Amino acid sequence: MTAPEIEISPALRKLLDIMTSPDVPVAQSVAAARAIIEYEAVPWVFDLTYQFLMGVAEDSNSDVGLQLKALELIRKVEARRVSPGTAKAVDSRVQEALSVRLAKARQRLELFRERNWPAPKGWDEGLAPIGGAVVEVDELGARLEGARLAFSSN
Repeated sequence: MTAPEIEISPALRKLLDIMTSPDVPVAQSVAAARAIIEYEAVPWVFDLTYQFLMGVAEDSNSDVGLQLKALELIRKVEARRVSPGTAKAVDSRVQEALSVRLAKARQRLELFRERNWPAPKGWDEGLAPIGGAVVEVDELGARLEGARLAFSSN
C-alpha cells in the first residue's frame, strides 16, 4: 500500500515499520498496532492498522491469545466510534411548560413579522405545547428573558 503524501511523525513511521515487518514476531507487531490505534492517526494509517489487526484476528493459524488481543483493540476503537449518547431524565411538567413558552415565543415572532405588535389582548391563550420539543434547561431562563427584552424593545 502506498502512503499518501501526508506527513506522519517519525515515531508513528517507526511503529508502522515494526507492525508491518515480517522479521518482527506477531506479538510485538500487535503491540505496535496497539500504540498506533489507541491514539489519533491519519486515516490511511488507521486503516492499515485496522486491516493488520483484522488479519491477525482472522488467521486461524495465529495464537488465540493474539487473536483475542487484536479483536479487543478493534472493538475498543469500534466502541469509541459508535458510542451511544447518554440518557437524561426529563421532567415532563417542566418540558411542557418550556414548550408552551416556546410556542408563545414563536407566536410573538409571527405576530411581529406580520406587523401585528403589540399583540391584541389574549393572543397567547389556548396555545398548545409544541409536540416533540425537548428544550435544554441550561441557562434557558436567562436566554429567553434576554430574547424577550430584545424583542419588546423593537
